Amino acid sequence: MFFLLAFLTGVIINIQLICNSSLAKKIGLINATFINFFIAFIFLFMYKAVRLDLSHHYEISEVPLVFFSGGILVIIITLLANFLIPKLPLLYSTIFTFLGQITASLILDSVYGYHFPMNKLIGISFIFTGILYIIMYDYLEKKFSKKEIIS
Repeated sequence: MFFLLAFLTGVIINIQLICNSSLAKKIGLINATFINFFIAFIFLFMYKAVRLDLSHHYEISEVPLVFFSGGILVIIITLLANFLIPKLPLLYSTIFTFLGQITASLILDSVYGYHFPMNKLIGISFIFTGILYIIMYDYLEKKFSKKEIIS
């Protein structure tokens, strides 16, 4: 069940990337990012208003300040995605995002003391190799197209 949800999340992320970057092309990068977050704020505000849950009492002052940096990071991610998607094919954007996530996951997991069984490292190596193959194939195909060879 969780694997299906993770897969659907990946599909939704790509749809969201296309919608956001299309909006950015029409109204500008900063305006599109602002509208995305404003709409998200409105929906979350309505959700919280409808589902007023007083059973949980949160003391924001007890939360470490660094935990709030996620909001800033999401803005940076949205800005970068809105900027890059029109310049790169969605497949490349997804591939490089995926590579960044895997690399960061490996680093962060090792920092937090998780060890990796050899079979997982081998599997990740296959993923990296497959991605590099796709990139190199596309690069060589574009570099040495039939038109360039004939001329």
